[in-house]
Amino acid sequence: MSFSKISACFVVLLLVFGCCRAGNGQEKLRVDDETVAVVQSPWIDQKVDTDADLRGLCVVNSQVVWGSGTDGTVVYTADAGKTWAVRKVANEPGRENPRYDFRDIEALDEATAIVINSGDPASILRTTNGGLRWKRVLDYPNKSAFFNSVSFWDERRGIAMSDPIDGSVLLLRTTDGGVSWKQLRLEHRPDMEFGETGFAASGTNMQTRGLKTVYIGLGGGKNGQMKNSSRMFISRDYCKTWTVSSLPLKRSESSGIFSVHFINNTDGVAVGGDYQKEDSTESNYAFTSNGGKTWAIPSPRVPPSGFRSCVAQYVSGKEIGLVAVGPNGTDLSTDLGNKWRRISDKGFNVVRFSPDGKTGWAAGANGRIAKWKMPRIEKKPQSLGTK
Repeated sequence: MSFSKISACFVVLLLVFGCCRAGNGQEKLRVDDETVAVVQSPWIDQKVDTDADLRGLCVVNSQVVWGSGTDGTVVYTADAGKTWAVRKVANEPGRENPRYDFRDIEALDEATAIVINSGDPASILRTTNGGLRWKRVLDYPNKSAFFNSVSFWDERRGIAMSDPIDGSVLLLRTTDGGVSWKQLRLEHRPDMEFGETGFAASGTNMQTRGLKTVYIGLGGGKNGQMKNSSRMFISRDYCKTWTVSSLPLKRSESSGIFSVHFINNTDGVAVGGDYQKEDSTESNYAFTSNGGKTWAIPSPRVPPSGFRSCVAQYVSGKEIGLVAVGPNGTDLSTDLGNKWRRISDKGFNVVRFSPDGKTGWAAGANGRIAKWKMPRIEKKPQSLGTK
């Protein structure tokens, strides 16, 4: 056994013997296939009365959080998680009852929110009273539509993205806070390659930024198709024109870009991988330092510890960091997404932070919701959990 492995094992043994059992906010963290450490968990589990698969999440501020998922489920708190309301969106009288699957939700304030139904019909719904009542403001007529994500630049201007229609990405915009939506003309919708699509895994394959910028990460494939790279569409002029970037994430029916986040106008990170291989660290992240013109994998490569469906930004004091989640756990980066450290075995579909970056939440399968608690990070942390 090498000296580095002996040192790592010694650190783990100190952690294990320092805590006789997991409890009081602690969890057993998998270091590798043979070693488990007891650590402080960065997640505080919530008690929410739902077993829905939650993929949409919006943190309005330190008090107000919205979530959405299967079976028409919307979850809501206005008191920082002390109490949660679980609401099943009712069908409008006289209309067929669709099978609602809410893959993303965006809230404008504690009363107003917009949710997308991904399936048939691909719909957009809106509430103005905290989710007590919803109105379907759009049913897209083409059954090939499948909404992946919705995002807003400000309280009035927003954009919704769907899988391709007639060979180009389907984009709809609103300028009245989601009351009405208009489809972008074909000349303002970039063409997609064969098999290319978006992944509606966390509502974060698309990010709006500033007043006019939007990023859209893609993946997907058909008929056993496999490509060595995925693509990202970038517009900096409110969707009038687009540039296309290539990212070193393999693209197939089950792999590609699942989530994108830019910290500022130059530094960004994309995460993903293959959702059918939850523990694989192959081709699951890339970063850019020039606004998305080019993307790279750092050397040495220290990736997130598995497939990751979502990445989000936090602020702790003067530190800005990134948190990435997937079904097998949680990873953290404190260097703009270059290197990652596994910090929890708790898995989620989505993680989001408040606009100031100080309040974070995550949601996932079987109604799991948890609140972020910033873990204590050593200045020179051991590399944990990367296979």
